[in-house]
Amino acid sequence: MNGTNGKSVYGDAEARRRMTLDAAAALLDEGGYAALTIRSVAQRAGTSTGLIYQYFSDKQEIFIALLNESQIESAAFVEALPRDQGVAALISQVIPHAAKQWGRVGRLTATWRTEVGDARLDRESVHEVRTTARVYNEALHTAIIEAAALEGRRLRDDAAVLPFVLSGILGMSDTLVNHWAPEVTTAELVDFTAAAITQGITAH
Repeated sequence: MNGTNGKSVYGDAEARRRMTLDAAAALLDEGGYAALTIRSVAQRAGTSTGLIYQYFSDKQEIFIALLNESQIESAAFVEALPRDQGVAALISQVIPHAAKQWGRVGRLTATWRTEVGDARLDRESVHEVRTTARVYNEALHTAIIEAAALEGRRLRDDAAVLPFVLSGILGMSDTLVNHWAPEVTTAELVDFTAAAITQGITAH
């Protein structure tokens, strides 16, 4: 324990890391991936670049940490959703959360991949992101299967079911983040999309 303030060194380190990630998320929201630099993160967090480097080797590691965190949060969100309201109701709850995560960091993954190229594949942290992506995908698939069973539905026996669901949610997330359908309310758009996805993946 720290004798002066009663906080552990671990706790302080976690708080500083959290402060760094929050500052990075704000910069990404304001200016995209190009706005993310070690210097800009340090300035936004009110700390030094040296302190940032204690936790992250470069800006890529900061972005990857945010992406990984987003997927972990998404998996936990899906796992906690009720199943007894049916598939469409479950998906309609997933979409707004997915849109929030997409707006925060997901929409910038293509820019990151383009800038970094194949060099990103050598990073251990990227392997962790792939793992948490699988965890999210499995959580979503399980939730849909369970919701379908509870309302007496059966999913189509096709390997394309999960990719179809994921692409539908992703596409709607992009639409919501960019406000591409101002003539329709968010609730109407989400409900329509959830119903359409449900129709596409359930056996008739």
